Amino acid sequence: MAREPIIVGPKEFKFQKDALAFFKDMLNSNRANKTIEGEEHDLLLAVLERHPDASQKIGVGVERFYKAPTEMGTSCFWIERTDGSKTDFSYITAVKAKGKSLYQEFAEACRNTVRADLIKTKEVFFNEHSDEEGKVECEVSGEKIAIYESHLDHKKPLTFQVLVNTFIAANNITITKEMLSSSQDEQFETEFLDQTIKENFKSYHHEMAQLRIINPKANLSLGSSERITKRKRPVEIVPMEMT
Repeated sequence: MAREPIIVGPKEFKFQKDALAFFKDMLNSNRANKTIEGEEHDLLLAVLERHPDASQKIGVGVERFYKAPTEMGTSCFWIERTDGSKTDFSYITAVKAKGKSLYQEFAEACRNTVRADLIKTKEVFFNEHSDEEGKVECEVSGEKIAIYESHLDHKKPLTFQVLVNTFIAANNITITKEMLSSSQDEQFETEFLDQTIKENFKSYHHEMAQLRIINPKANLSLGSSERITKRKRPVEIVPMEMT
């Protein structure tokens, strides 16, 4: 059966990747906080209508679109409504016209639960082990890297996804919507509403995670060919409440 093209307003994209590339280029080409006007405004309104949370995102009506940063350090499209309220929206979710699965939202909540501790852990590691230039060795390539070009990696075989999966299995968890936050304005990631699961995952992650500092480019070059080896310089988690 022939693949259906993706139609966004007057534009037609043969493949999903073409639509994603188009809106990525649009995002990158706009200055932060500048109102997006003309044809680009119309195209964003058209693609927004594909979003699974379109009615909630549009609310009382769209006054303007603009580009702005998120609390995650990235940028995305934002909506200012006619009543002055604001919210973000993902062009990726809109193009795909498909929301996240319950499992994806659960995994996102897991990552959000430990994010602050991982950021602090990375800072403490560099403070304790960096050289006079503020650099440490990448555990994969051996090259010296600064904190801004490094990644705190969950070493195979205990990748973050494996930790999420084993936590679910070990605790016999059936994922439900009631465990997780629903889509809200300016909420960039799903969070746990169930505090017991949140604290249990944090404890499980801190006990099981095997972390290391790497250069993301070196890690990508290995792909699935990486052999399972001992960590040269293990990174121990530093919980936020201990700092």
